[in-house]
Amino acid sequence: MPERLRYRSYRPEDLDAMAELDAACFEAPFRFSKRAMRRFAEAENAWVIVAEEQDRLAGFCIVHRERAEPSEIGYVVTIDVADSWRRKGVGEHMLSEGEAWVRSWKGTGVLLHVFVKNQGALRFYERMGYGRVGLQQGFYGVGMDAALYWKELDRASRDYPHMP
Repeated sequence: MPERLRYRSYRPEDLDAMAELDAACFEAPFRFSKRAMRRFAEAENAWVIVAEEQDRLAGFCIVHRERAEPSEIGYVVTIDVADSWRRKGVGEHMLSEGEAWVRSWKGTGVLLHVFVKNQGALRFYERMGYGRVGLQQGFYGVGMDAALYWKELDRASRDYPHMP
């Protein structure tokens, strides 16, 4: 984890910088509007971590708590990391903290969608222990499919939550 970064919880005043970073990280239709970003970040079931260098946003991650009978799971809405901070452990740290949050309420695992042609993201999630469990055709629009990834959280590790 880079020493110059500080990790903290989301604040409403982060919204503009988050929407700006999301637009820099993703092309349409993969990016969120500011309105959608607010809805995801401020939802009752949301957990959001922000990485910052001084007062500049370096990254953020949004995870939701979702009901999936017979248990509850985490769903990764997005992970965004500024270009200058990529491949330095920022995404790994934020995702690990999100997984710790899911463990803290005894969630059984974490689910996410990723564009099938986003090779960097596919490699990242696989390196983090996620396995491809399905395909959702047209998730991002006509002809733009999403791979569905899942990571089972083992029972032993769910007993030791680590919250940012």
